[in-house]
This record gives sequence, C-alpha cells and structure tokens, in this order.
Amino acid sequence: MDILQPSRAQLSRWASLKEKKYRREHRQFIIEGEICVREALAARAPLEAIVVAREHLARFETLIRSANKPAFVANAQDFARLSSVDTSQGISAVGNIFELPPRKSNVAVLAEQIADPGNCGTLLRTACFFGASVVILGSGSAEVWNPKVVRGSMGAIFRQPFKEEHNLLEIMRTWKGDTVAAIAHGGTPLQKFGKIELPVLLLLGHETRGLSEELAKACTHHITLPGCGEAESLNLAAAAAVFLHEITRKIGAKTS
Repeated sequence: MDILQPSRAQLSRWASLKEKKYRREHRQFIIEGEICVREALAARAPLEAIVVAREHLARFETLIRSANKPAFVANAQDFARLSSVDTSQGISAVGNIFELPPRKSNVAVLAEQIADPGNCGTLLRTACFFGASVVILGSGSAEVWNPKVVRGSMGAIFRQPFKEEHNLLEIMRTWKGDTVAAIAHGGTPLQKFGKIELPVLLLLGHETRGLSEELAKACTHHITLPGCGEAESLNLAAAAAVFLHEITRKIGAKTS
C-alpha cells in the first residue's frame, strides 16, 4: 500500500480532534504512540488513517505497510499539530468512535466522577486486566476519547467495554447482584469482605471527594482498603486495582 502525503484539509481536520467538540462533530479521535496504535490494529479498531512523522518512517514503515490501512507521512511541523505531548513517538492514528458490547463477567465497575484523564485511562486498563464486563462512567468524568485517556489506557480502550451514564441510581436500582462501595474510611476491611451476590458492581467515587452520600447509601456493601503506612490513601486507579484483584479472587470472575 502506498504511503501518501496528507492534504491541508486532512491535517486541519485531524488536528481539530484534539478538541472535544470536534471529536463529537466528526465522531473521530486521535490515537498517539506506538503501543496504542499497535493495540488498535490488533483489536481491529476502525481507523481512518495512520500518520507517521517523516523522521520515523524507516522505523514504522513495515508496520504501516502491513496494517492495510490508509497511511500518511508528515513533516515534523505538521505531525506536531496532531500531537498533544511534548515528546512524540512519531506515530499516530485517526480512529472512528466505536462501541463495544459488554463482555461476560461477574464484575463491573461504576466510576461516579473520575475527572482526571490519566486516571480514567488507567482505570480502563485496570478493568480490562481483571476482565470487567463494563466500566460505567458518570457525569463529570473525563471524556473517554480524550487523547490523555487513550494514552493512559495503553490501548485497553480498544478492548474494554465502557459507557457513559447520567442516572447512576437507576443503574443501581436495576442491578441484579450486589453493589459494593469503595470508601476511604468506615467500610468493611477488604481482607474481611465476605460472600456477595453476583454479579458485583464496584463503585468508585471522585479522586478527592470520594463517593457521593446518595450513591454510597444505595450500595449493599461498603469496603475499605486499610493502609499500614503514612500516606492517607491511594490514587483512585491504584486502589481500584487492589479492590478488583480481591473481588475477582473471591468470586472467581469469569470472562469470555
């Protein structure tokens, strides 16, 4: 497949995808970095184009020729227009927004308001690692197609089902299993957490404010991760990994 030179119109449209309003308008997003591009290709994500900086062409030429996707080479100045990082790896892609069906699993995650894009991406990666059926993101959470979220997911965005929801209480009311609130203090210590009814919905709150009182009260269980050091708490995504590890160990979450 030939490697083409992008037109000015293409560059302008792709560069605009760094802004949320244009991602929504065009139903597209930017994928930055070698790992994320490779993961997108491996997952057969819908891509409009792969773009490589000219000085990195030799490194990525085999990859882009074998990808069977439209490929473009851009000079350093034009390629920089597509990037939201200071030091680029020299390869990006333009993806079409897509939706994945929930996978079969005994555990799901609901994040009430995960505002930091890096945390949001890491949460998607963590949920994917533990085989969560879906990640539900509440209002005020970082937009999943934000380049920082995509990078933070390390490509998990192409494999982990997720959805954005506004009425989180309704989801909880109709949930068939137990709803488990992860709270900083006052819950059952994680290591003493007992039997629960499947499927399990793990609820996470805001990075600093935690879970809202309304959602916390609606949960059937409350669990806390006891620390043994001087730090008051863990980063939200790090805490989610510990909670998911223990929950999936106890319930034997099955995925397909």
